[in-house]
Amino acid sequence: MAQNSHPTTGKSALETLQRGIDFQRRNLFREAEFCYQTVLRQQPNNAMALNLMGTLAIEAHRNDVAISYMKRAVKLDPNNAIFRNNLGNVYNLVGNVDLARKHLRKAIDLDGRLIEAMCNLGRSYRTELAGEIAEGFYRRALEVDGQSLTALVGMGDLLTDMGRQAEAVGYFERAIALDQRNVEALAGLALARRAMKGDPALALVQARLELPTTTDRDRVILHHAAGKMLNDQHEYLPAIRHFTKAKAISGNDFDIDLHTRLYDSFIHTFDAGFFEARQGFGNPSDRPVFIVGMPRSGTTLTEQICASHRGIYGAGELPIIRLLAAELGFDQLDPTIFTKAMGALTPQKSKDLGSKYLGYLKKRNDKAIRVIDKMPHNFELLTFISLVLPNARVVHCMRDPMDNCTSCFMHNFSDAHGYNADLAKLGQYYRQYDRLMNHWAKVLPIAIHDMQYERTVADLETQARGLIAFLGVEWDAACLQFHETERTVRTPSRWQVRQPIYSTSVERWKLYGDALDPLRAALGPLAQV
Repeated sequence: MAQNSHPTTGKSALETLQRGIDFQRRNLFREAEFCYQTVLRQQPNNAMALNLMGTLAIEAHRNDVAISYMKRAVKLDPNNAIFRNNLGNVYNLVGNVDLARKHLRKAIDLDGRLIEAMCNLGRSYRTELAGEIAEGFYRRALEVDGQSLTALVGMGDLLTDMGRQAEAVGYFERAIALDQRNVEALAGLALARRAMKGDPALALVQARLELPTTTDRDRVILHHAAGKMLNDQHEYLPAIRHFTKAKAISGNDFDIDLHTRLYDSFIHTFDAGFFEARQGFGNPSDRPVFIVGMPRSGTTLTEQICASHRGIYGAGELPIIRLLAAELGFDQLDPTIFTKAMGALTPQKSKDLGSKYLGYLKKRNDKAIRVIDKMPHNFELLTFISLVLPNARVVHCMRDPMDNCTSCFMHNFSDAHGYNADLAKLGQYYRQYDRLMNHWAKVLPIAIHDMQYERTVADLETQARGLIAFLGVEWDAACLQFHETERTVRTPSRWQVRQPIYSTSVERWKLYGDALDPLRAALGPLAQV
C-alpha cells in the first residue's frame, strides 16, 4: 500500500475499520487485514477489530484462528449480538453445535430481529437432520423480513433436504425474483427440480457466469448448476464440459502420492496379526452401524432403506469418528503418527473412545436398536472402528467404478474431496480406495456386508432383506417403501431417495463418450469390471 494512502492518516479507528470492511467486501483481504491490524496495534482490545479479524480468518479457512479472535471480542463486549452471532457461526463451521447454539441463542436474546442468527441456528439444526426445528428458525427469520435472501435460500435448501421439493422451488423462485443473480438461489433451484427444455433458470445461470464480477467460487457453483440442468435436458456433452470447467477452476492440489503412502502405511501396519493381538479391545455395544464406501456409491440409498425400519435411526454423515481418531493423530500429515498411536492403544483407552462415540449417538437418538452413521470415508478408519467398537456392523456400498467416479465428478463436493478435481486423479483415488478395501476384507475381524448398487436396483427386496438381516433386526416391509420415509437427508442424493427404485443410473457413464477417457485410463483394469 502506497505511503500516501496509509489508512490511519487523519482518520479515527472507526474510519480505518470501515475502510477495511470496504476492502473486505471487494475481496481485498490483505488490504483489509492491514487496516484491522493497524487499529489493533494502537488499541489491542478493540472488540470490533478483533471480530473483523475473525471474519477474515474464516475467509482464509482458518476457523481456529477465527474462534480465538471472536472469543476475545465477545469477552470484551458480551452484549454485542453481532459478535455472538459470528462466534456461533464459526462454531457451526467446526461442528461444535452446543457452543454454536449457545452463542446464537444469546444473539437472538440480545436482538430479536437478527436474521443472521436465526438462519445460523436453522443451519445448525439442519446439519443434525433436525428439520422441523430448523424450519422454525427460518420461518422466524422470514417473519422479520420476508425478503431476506439468506432466509429464503436457507429455507429452500432445508425443504429440499426434507423431500418437499415443490415448496423448496417456491422459495428459490422468490429469492430469484428479488435478485436474478443470486448464485445460491440459482444453484438451489437447479438441485431442487428436474430442468425441462427451455428452462429460464439455465439462461440466468449462463448470464451470471458471463459477468466479469463473478468470483471463482461462484463460477464453480454455477458451472455445476448448469451441468446439472443440461444433464436433466439430456444434453450430456455440454453438461460434462460445464463440470470439467468447474473442476478446472476449483484447482487440483490433492497429493495422490502422499495419499498412497498413507494407505501403504495402513496396509503394512494393520495386518491380521495386529488384530489378533488386540482381542477384547473397545466398547462391546452392537448399536452402531457404519455405512462406508466411495461417495455416490449408493450410501444414501442404503441408509434410507435402513432408516425406514421402525427400529433403526439414520443419523446421516457424522464427523465424530474422525474427531475421535484425530485424538490419535489421524489428522496429521505424517501417517506414522496415527499408526504408532494405534499400535500403542490400550484396552482402556479403546473402551473410552468407543464410549465417547456411543454417548454422541445417544444425544442424537436414545431409543433405536441400531443407529446408522453414513460417513462414506470412514472406510479409511475401519481399523480404528474395529478396535473401539468391535461389535459394530459395517455396510460397504459398491458401484461400477466408471459410474461411481462419473457421478462424483458431477457433484460439487467440499474442499476435503480434492481428489475429485479432475478425472485422472479421481480414477487414481478410486484405485487406492479399492486397494484398501480389499485389504480390510482380508484382515478385519469386524462384520462387513457388501451392498452392490447394481444388484439393489435390479432386485430391491432380496438385497434389502439381506441388509436388514445383517443388522440383526426383524424385517420391516417399510424398508421397500424407502422413498416415502419422511426424514431430513443432507447429501447430493437427497432428490433420488425420494423416488422409487430406478435403474437409469446404471451404465450412465456411457452417455458422455470420450470425454471420460482420462478416467478410464486412470482406472485401468477396474474400468472393465
